[in-house]
Amino acid sequence: MNKHVEFEQPGIIVLGGHIQALGIIRILGRRGIKSVIIDKTKKNISRHSKYCDLFILCKDDELLSRLMSLGQEKKYQNWVLFPTNDFHVKVLSQNRNKLQKYFIVSTDCWKVIDAFYNKRNTYKIVDKIGVPFPKTWFPDSISDLATINVKFPCIIKPAVMHDFYKFTKQKVFICKDKNELFIKYNIALKIIPSTEIIVQEIIPGSSNNQFSACFLFINRKSYAYITACRMRQHPIDFGNATTYAETVDLPILKEYSEKILNEANYSGICEVEFKFDDRDNTYKFLEVNPRTWKWHTIANKTKTPFLWLFYNYLIGKTIEPVSDFSQASFFHFITDFPTAFRLFFKGSMLWARLKRPIENAVWTTDDIKPWIYEKIYLF
Repeated sequence: MNKHVEFEQPGIIVLGGHIQALGIIRILGRRGIKSVIIDKTKKNISRHSKYCDLFILCKDDELLSRLMSLGQEKKYQNWVLFPTNDFHVKVLSQNRNKLQKYFIVSTDCWKVIDAFYNKRNTYKIVDKIGVPFPKTWFPDSISDLATINVKFPCIIKPAVMHDFYKFTKQKVFICKDKNELFIKYNIALKIIPSTEIIVQEIIPGSSNNQFSACFLFINRKSYAYITACRMRQHPIDFGNATTYAETVDLPILKEYSEKILNEANYSGICEVEFKFDDRDNTYKFLEVNPRTWKWHTIANKTKTPFLWLFYNYLIGKTIEPVSDFSQASFFHFITDFPTAFRLFFKGSMLWARLKRPIENAVWTTDDIKPWIYEKIYLF
């Protein structure tokens, strides 16, 4: 097979069907790459895209067996697997050797991924190399919890997000005093083991103090990157979805992130999250997402083709690094409207900010159906 003939290039199989997935299949679909979407629900917008060639409904606990079945069919030999959440990352990484018999797996090996999948491991790395992060404790028991000298309010957060969020639909538990800390610690123990519980100080400041450095990072080298402010998110505090983000030029975030990625020996696409602490004017590390992130399509406007470069690298082509990025923003109207409304009544000056050029999360004139179905599924 001649890989340089565009229509003969391997297709992609994307796990998950929401905005991240839509961005992936659009970016590569516009370059002639075929795609399959696999999701646990029919209520996803990506399957309605003209760039989706096939949709497969599959429960999470059947995902690996379904992928192996697809591989054995040989129809999708050497297609590239892309995850869109932490659960997918774990499945692909832990079963990388099995899956590589049939597919190209975009996720790094588990030894590397576990450094980011489990945040206890991540904070040990970050502490070792001297990158700032919030004051953090790892209590393994109630007696350990009693020794913590933390200022309130604080948060309890999981070292592994997937299971915790699945049951609570929250990223963290906020604790206003010592009594609430003990109560919520015991609640967390019913969901996750004590070895996955983290207690952390809350860095004061609004969502415009939330920042990210995003990379295509391969073999200790940045091939594309941006730094951005995740200015609005839903919910407003400890949000699980960015509703508006815009690029900013912050070399310190690139420096910190590259130190972390180098120490972990990570290769792939990722987002490294930070929060600016007004108390000491320091950007403090929060977490690494070793996959695409919701607003990765901002790359369409910033001239940083993360996915296209990564795809070509994965199928064996030579790629060249992009040394800079253009200014742009990402905007998801359906979630940003209520967020902006709340920020307006809180007196935020940034409630309506939109920096051009703007990358819309769903709307585009060449692929309208996902935008229509997003409104239908909203009800």
